[in-house]
Amino acid sequence: MKKRIIILLLGLIIPILLFCACGKSKEAISNVPEQEAPVTETPVVQEPEPQPEPKDTFVPIEVGIRPYAVMIDNEGYRVLPQGGLDKAQIIYEIIVEGGETRLMPVFWGVNPEMIGPVRSARHYFLDYALEHDAIYVHYGQSPQALSDIKTLKVTAINGMYIGKKAFWDITKDRNNWQDTYTSMEKLKAYAESVKYRATTEKGPVMEFNIVKTDLMSEEKVVEIELKYSTAYTSGFKYDEESSMYLRYRKGEPQMERVTGEQLKAENIIIQITKTSSIDGDAKGRLEVKTVGQGKGYYITQGKKVDIKWSKASRSKPTIYTLEDGTPLRLNPGQTWIQIMPIQGKVTFK
Repeated sequence: MKKRIIILLLGLIIPILLFCACGKSKEAISNVPEQEAPVTETPVVQEPEPQPEPKDTFVPIEVGIRPYAVMIDNEGYRVLPQGGLDKAQIIYEIIVEGGETRLMPVFWGVNPEMIGPVRSARHYFLDYALEHDAIYVHYGQSPQALSDIKTLKVTAINGMYIGKKAFWDITKDRNNWQDTYTSMEKLKAYAESVKYRATTEKGPVMEFNIVKTDLMSEEKVVEIELKYSTAYTSGFKYDEESSMYLRYRKGEPQMERVTGEQLKAENIIIQITKTSSIDGDAKGRLEVKTVGQGKGYYITQGKKVDIKWSKASRSKPTIYTLEDGTPLRLNPGQTWIQIMPIQGKVTFK
């Protein structure tokens, strides 16, 4: 009897204990803090920051685009620093009256914001503007240039006639004739307004290598001095780091107005030519023989070679060759063409 009672009691107690245990188990499970699923962050893709253009980027001459050739003052220190020269593909330096020089940068497909100081025309500069079929930009002119612009039908933009339509002064000094500037934007807008032709069928005067090529020459040149007259000397010094020639004017670095950096050249052509005074000219203006033939030098990558030049007429291209008649090919980069009077002196070091 007692045994039956114990069995009955166990039958009642065991389910109760199992129930309690299950309840505690569920409670224990419910009290375990929930674990957050690991967060997978979406990687943030950063856009690359725009990098500034390399300072020595050269815009090649684009065939078919009509260039602009601008007369730039180079007389006295009041004109310094000049603007826009670093953007030109070709720059001519030629002597003017008084023994000083004037510059003529030629621009293809570039847009310098300040070009100047813009000065008056000289007739022999027209010969180099014509061979490129360039729109010729100037502010005033000599009597010889005025006559030739009409006779040769030069496409010209003259600041004396159009003033503020394309030019502005950077000072308020009315006696300062060396402070007039323009921009490519203004020149193009004016040229379009008067329906000047924007394209050309003339091919480039210069031939360029695709990549920089070393000259097959043993003549190394680290410094060039160009003594145009007793009043004026320009020159270049070779910079090993950039493999370019730094530009100097009267012994001082020649700087660019907008960038504040020294001008430099990849190629230098020195063209020796006859120069003489114009008989009876009260201002002592000059005649520079651009048509004909002569000798010169080509300098690049720290070396030089002797060259020859020839020009059949004022509007025909100047042809540059090596001494054996092989056409001269330039390295890609800015080219300075120094039209050097035969009376001047060229020194290489």
